[in-house]
Amino acid sequence: MSVLKAISLFSGCGGFDFGATQAGIDVIWANDIDRVAASAYQSLLPNTEFILSDIQNIQRFPPADILIGCYPCTGFSVAARRRWKSRNDRDLMEIKGNFLYLEFMRVLAQSKPKFFFVENVRGMLSAKNGWFFDAQLKGFEKNGYQAVHKLLYAPDYGAPQSRQRVFIVGIRNDVTKDFTYEFLKPTHGANGGQPYMTQRQAIGDLPQWPEGEFSTNKFHGHFLTRNRKRHWDDLSYTIVANESHVPLHPSGEPMVFMAKDKWALRGDINRRLSWRECARLQGFPDCLEPVGSLEGKYRVIGNAVPPAFGKALLTPIVGSFS
Repeated sequence: MSVLKAISLFSGCGGFDFGATQAGIDVIWANDIDRVAASAYQSLLPNTEFILSDIQNIQRFPPADILIGCYPCTGFSVAARRRWKSRNDRDLMEIKGNFLYLEFMRVLAQSKPKFFFVENVRGMLSAKNGWFFDAQLKGFEKNGYQAVHKLLYAPDYGAPQSRQRVFIVGIRNDVTKDFTYEFLKPTHGANGGQPYMTQRQAIGDLPQWPEGEFSTNKFHGHFLTRNRKRHWDDLSYTIVANESHVPLHPSGEPMVFMAKDKWALRGDINRRLSWRECARLQGFPDCLEPVGSLEGKYRVIGNAVPPAFGKALLTPIVGSFS
């Protein structure tokens, strides 16, 4: 049987796509507008044709069995929703980003793959009282797909961080006659056969003070409103895209609760995780090598989909269609 081929939109640094290749998928084409993401992607998946461009400027796309799309999620986050009525440039860009799913619909209508896979933040389900999510489901149905969705927890599939994301899986109507998609059962944790992976397992062998690889920005008041440090033998907090909000390295003493929305640092060993440690905690191999500023490296790694998700989501179709 032939290998299933996929094309990828809003590909970032390639987390979902790398996981898909681990499941046995051939990702033949990918696209993103971010130069730092492009450099990281090409270090990870050098054989995939990568188009660095605004998707709105691309008119034709290669045929494929699978369409992967992780369109921007910033505007669906709880924090961003508080800014939807704002009018500064950053907030207007986030509002615009909310509607990039229409570009995904355009490619879906043109390419007509057997399957599609979409990732987004949990807030997408309730944003604007569910309007954004319902609009997407109606668009998928109009294009001839049945869609199922589920909130997945990254540690359940081997990623050492407490990250939750929503995934939508679409199956073309003619394919559903002979196939029913089922999300892969957890491989780790109470419902899986293996214990959760810890920070120690993921980053314990890396140098403690990797100069130039971690942010030295001031720990501002907002950073100190909650605990940011977990023990070596725990999961990491979610890896984020903003370098100033990256969790603390597990070395040293734990943070101390002072009062509601107020935590304090203790001891002399307090630094943010390095971008390379963040990459490990996302589940990337060490060959990932973004080119650009430290801020850019944190951004593309924090925005990435852990490869463990991609592998878990694509595995159910590989045995039946490849």
